[in-house]
Amino acid sequence: MKKLTLLFLSLFTIGFIQAQHQKSSDMKKKILFVVTSHDKKGNTGEDTGYYLGEVSHPWEVLHHAGYEIDFVSPKGGTPPVDGFDLKDPVNKEFWENKEYKNKIDHSMTPSQVNPKEYSTIFYAGGHGAMWDLADNKVLADIASKIYENGGIVAGYAMALQDW
Repeated sequence: MKKLTLLFLSLFTIGFIQAQHQKSSDMKKKILFVVTSHDKKGNTGEDTGYYLGEVSHPWEVLHHAGYEIDFVSPKGGTPPVDGFDLKDPVNKEFWENKEYKNKIDHSMTPSQVNPKEYSTIFYAGGHGAMWDLADNKVLADIASKIYENGGIVAGYAMALQDW
């Protein structure tokens, strides 16, 4: 069921992206994935981060459709990962893709992002998103600029929890 939901979300997003792309021939086929920098669930001490499958599954569909994907996190650098399961073939494909593993391990800081370069911003899920994405004004400003340029703002699961 989860794979079906992710597939539906990804296909739905692609349809919107393609429609927007046709409206604006100036826009590049580039998508900005937002992932958390937060690594603990509140004061529980339990590890968290972005949920690997909620990055890898949309990445797979969008990457294979020809979109370039960049990553941003509130602190930049290597974001913490949760839901690490390489038995999932899509997770494994993403994790072993040298180009994209390097991109996520060196995620940009919000100040390094030029919103004009992106047709879409996608907020990836994971529990950490509830702590550092919901009230991040700089990331919200980036999303607003992408939207105002005719782009799409999308997200999945915990990334949308506080919206």
